[in-house]
Amino acid sequence: MKLIVVFAAIVAGAFSAENVPFSGNGLAAMLAKYGGLAPMRQGRIIGGDAVSINSFPWTLSLRRLGSHRCGAVIISANRALSAAHCTDGIDGNGFEVRAGSTQHGSGGQLISTSDVINHPQFNSETLINDICVIWLSSSLNLEPAGVSIVAMHTQGAGVAAGTTVTVAGWGATCEGCDDVASLRAVSKPVVSNAQCNAFYGGGIAAGMLCAGFPAGGRDACDGDQGGPLTMGNTLVGIVSWDRLECARPNRPGIYARVAHYRTWINSNM
Repeated sequence: MKLIVVFAAIVAGAFSAENVPFSGNGLAAMLAKYGGLAPMRQGRIIGGDAVSINSFPWTLSLRRLGSHRCGAVIISANRALSAAHCTDGIDGNGFEVRAGSTQHGSGGQLISTSDVINHPQFNSETLINDICVIWLSSSLNLEPAGVSIVAMHTQGAGVAAGTTVTVAGWGATCEGCDDVASLRAVSKPVVSNAQCNAFYGGGIAAGMLCAGFPAGGRDACDGDQGGPLTMGNTLVGIVSWDRLECARPNRPGIYARVAHYRTWINSNM
């Protein structure tokens, strides 16, 4: 599932309480310009490569009513991280996760959730604090090669601009293409928050991390929200939001910065 922006000409009332008001600057203004947040569809990765779950064994499919909704990340045998906008407004026991499968729709381990703790200051208008901790109803079996806990960046740790990071998720490979079922990944450089703010005209908070190529061409498209952004084998970000135009120049992907939230994450483990 993924978040997209839609034209402001949509009839008033066509959206739920997830709507963004027509006010604010930077990111909030951009979302408001296009009418707010529409129902999410499955995310896409452009310019990436097909990969095995064994290469990204911490990656989960977060599922709702039998369908892939978002990505998620294993942080312990019975806890996962995802994006708060993926779970906001839904009972914490209303999801399942699939672990250990390259295909999001079959195989591996399927476990229901027992609770979801969204960040208490999550703001659906600005997407600040777009992170949640998911509690599983039973523990994952960590013995298979495709199921593993990811190491998380420590509180306050930085990621220098230009550092190569990798995002993994399920979905189509180009704008307008049909979604695909197999896991894909793409690597790209980190962009400083100052530069990212310049690209978007504001709205990039300290708890956000940006990554993408200046020329575009390789990126997540409209997300794979909730999925992992890793630096080597260390989790540095959670996919938060992206644009309708995928992998376009000077529009890096936006992630929740794990190092900004590590203390909060630990307190909800």
